[in-house]
Amino acid sequence: MAELLFEHRTPTITIHLARYAPNLAMPRHAHASHGISVVLAGTLTEEAHHHTATPSVGWTVVKPARTFHENHFGREPVTLLGLTFAESPEPERSDAWRWIDSARTWRAGLRLMRGVRRGEFHEDDLTEFLATLHHMRVRGREPWLARVKDALDDISSRRSVRELAADADVHPVYLARCFRAAFGVSLREYRQIAQVRRATHFVIGTRRSLSEIAHDCGFADHSHMCRAFRIVAGTNPASLRAVDSAVD
Repeated sequence: MAELLFEHRTPTITIHLARYAPNLAMPRHAHASHGISVVLAGTLTEEAHHHTATPSVGWTVVKPARTFHENHFGREPVTLLGLTFAESPEPERSDAWRWIDSARTWRAGLRLMRGVRRGEFHEDDLTEFLATLHHMRVRGREPWLARVKDALDDISSRRSVRELAADADVHPVYLARCFRAAFGVSLREYRQIAQVRRATHFVIGTRRSLSEIAHDCGFADHSHMCRAFRIVAGTNPASLRAVDSAVD
């Protein structure tokens, strides 16, 4: 059903990387342990509590123990970073199944994976990752901020902060302050994370050359992409690709 690419165990947490076959359907089921998963490549659909989510690269799911759900994976292999906990990592929200589209959470997940892959698991990295799960603010749901976020997600767009602010009819400083409060990162950081996030799908999920990926994802060249990956994920694309021996 899933290919385990690596696994790290402690008495309180298991961290693993798994790849799921294309078009795989998993019927309604539940897990005995609390879990969190980060999508690194591919797309899927998950149904739980009579709601449906259609996450892609960069999304994170919080799944409390005994949450009944079913999954349908997309036409390409899906790679997930999974964390399983002996006890709930969120005692204040132990019953809250939810998918999160957060640049800050995804960045923290990549950095956590980098340390585990190097045999350097640090509790601080895990704590930082878990802390990002609560940063989403109601303000981020305002329509004008959502439009700014969508513009930054568009890697073909190169609009400046001043242009984005003009489109939203707000002052650039106000935009910068509200965006950071809503999404936990600056506008410049978010734009870079969005590029790396898109590139990660191709780095992990395909055999395409890194130079081709850099060009198609809006980087000036391969070196530019490597610098961005080191800033965002703390590692380079080649090292990230190496987590999947079938793609290496």
